[in-house]
Amino acid sequence: MNKLLLFEYNCTECGIGTVRTTRVQNYKTKIKGYPFVVDEAVIGICDNCKAKHFASSETKRWEELFYQSLEQRQAFLSPIEITELRKGLDLSMEDFARLIGCTRQSIYNWEKAARTFPPSRMADLVMKLVRGSLSYGKMDVLAFLLEEAKKWGAILEVRRIMTPSSDNASIVLKPKLVTRGGLTQQSKELALAAKTELGEEELIVETLDGKVVGVLEYDYELAALIVNITSDLVPWKLVDVEIETQDGQHLRNQESSIQEHCLVLLKTKMLREKDITQIIVKPHCNQHEGN
Repeated sequence: MNKLLLFEYNCTECGIGTVRTTRVQNYKTKIKGYPFVVDEAVIGICDNCKAKHFASSETKRWEELFYQSLEQRQAFLSPIEITELRKGLDLSMEDFARLIGCTRQSIYNWEKAARTFPPSRMADLVMKLVRGSLSYGKMDVLAFLLEEAKKWGAILEVRRIMTPSSDNASIVLKPKLVTRGGLTQQSKELALAAKTELGEEELIVETLDGKVVGVLEYDYELAALIVNITSDLVPWKLVDVEIETQDGQHLRNQESSIQEHCLVLLKTKMLREKDITQIIVKPHCNQHEGN
């Protein structure tokens, strides 16, 4: 359809004006409830009451652009990744569909290299959780879902009830770049502990509900990534650590002790603090034996 003929009709809102075809740059809208910016949108605007009108062919184009952008950001598992996951489980399309709660036809469509649409978001999350459980064992499902929501432009804050006295507890830490100038008193005390100066930038690590645990930095003497702990939010002396990096690596350090408020995350010469996207700290499984 010629976009110039999408509108140009009497306004149904005011009954007086004419709806004019208008091109809007960087048009902000929502697709499936998620924020999206269309580089150039074609909408109708009444020259009298300024009411906005939309054409189904144009909004369908926005939806296609939205899904294309998600594919580019790798927000969905690719056809190859879905196929590899299914075959890795040694399941047929029909049995894999039974496992994740969809139809065989859906699996067939999602595995096509030139698929029209990716999986539904719910199916995609289920498949990623299956893949994650195969690769990493136990997963922090809430932290996983929060990270996935970011790919859709949704930054969510949740309240997590921690039970640090439990042997199965874990604390999820997120690095956050802060400037020394405008910090809270707690962060100023943290700055002194980390021996940095006001005005400098550094990476703190905080829980998902925003509580500061300490400062993430690289110790060149130890050749290790460390956390200078400045709170009592990590109650254990011996911990297991799981680290996720910007390039998707998942690294582990078992039986790491916290000494003089310093936690050695990983001894490495390859990674620096800005490479880290998430840290999971949990009590070492054997630390209570013999107590």
